[in-house]
Amino acid sequence: MTTLSKRPWMAWIRVVLPVVVLILLAGHFYRSLSALDDLDAGAMIASIPVWAWCGSGTLYLVGISASAFFWRLLLNGCGHNPPFISTIRAFFVSQAGKYAPGKGLALLIRAALLRTHGVPMTLSLATGIIEVLWTMAVGSLFALTIYTILECTGSSSTSADPWLPFKLLALTCVTAVPAYPAWSIRLARASARKLGLDPGEFDFRLGWQSLLAGAAVLACGWICLTLSLIVLIAGMAPAKAFPLILPAMAWVPLASVGGFVASTPGGIGVREYLIEQALLPHLGANQALLAALLLRLIWTVAEAVAALVLWLGWRDSIPMQVQHSNPADQKS
Repeated sequence: MTTLSKRPWMAWIRVVLPVVVLILLAGHFYRSLSALDDLDAGAMIASIPVWAWCGSGTLYLVGISASAFFWRLLLNGCGHNPPFISTIRAFFVSQAGKYAPGKGLALLIRAALLRTHGVPMTLSLATGIIEVLWTMAVGSLFALTIYTILECTGSSSTSADPWLPFKLLALTCVTAVPAYPAWSIRLARASARKLGLDPGEFDFRLGWQSLLAGAAVLACGWICLTLSLIVLIAGMAPAKAFPLILPAMAWVPLASVGGFVASTPGGIGVREYLIEQALLPHLGANQALLAALLLRLIWTVAEAVAALVLWLGWRDSIPMQVQHSNPADQKS
């Protein structure tokens, strides 16, 4: 008897919960947009300078590239060294798959694109899952750390939400526990079995020093994602952007990780709602709503353009062969 048949209620929760969340958020944004004057919204959007659009998109691409770097680090730790540009290409092209229900399509696209370089699909899938878990865990811990520092220093601008520390602590626990290497590898193999793939065995030789260095890179990625929002706000309300830099370093990871945990496709709706609510006391209803929605637009367009450029500009023509990072693993 399969795990799914033993616990059918879990399958129903995974299907029903995102649908319910999307319906509730759709109602919220419909009411918010209905109250927004079209002329005022158009004027605010038109007033945003080109540098804000481009700067926000560029910082987003730099930010998520940290996750691609960490994924490559994991592949190296398993003895595989695919070409750098091919790894980046697989990562960015796969981003379209995160909007499919279940989140598994993005990982499968990554794995399929690296097969050309001899990386087994199960290994790509497993390291992809570990990368996602670590990205979310580092984001949650980073947000919780920033919030704690701001509260200890007496800052009152972090958030008007009294439940924010509990939300951050809960997200940190939910994401950090499965990110522990031994457990994340076990989870990755279980996911491979559910997809009908042979989980196999792979030698994970990445030490804690390398993992912590990768975590530092991921933290830098979250900083870039936060600055992406700040640059957009600077284009909309220049005087309000700078004071929000540190508080936003708690909001952006919270919104992104919250969207991931809620399991809506691409975190859509959840991320926008959380960012809107965080910005509301600082920008007002109209600017907060537009900033949240425009950030989604900018990030989606940026990753689509990057994926298209990498897909059309760099074609994999290398025959299938295993490329190990450890010379001792190669047989002459």
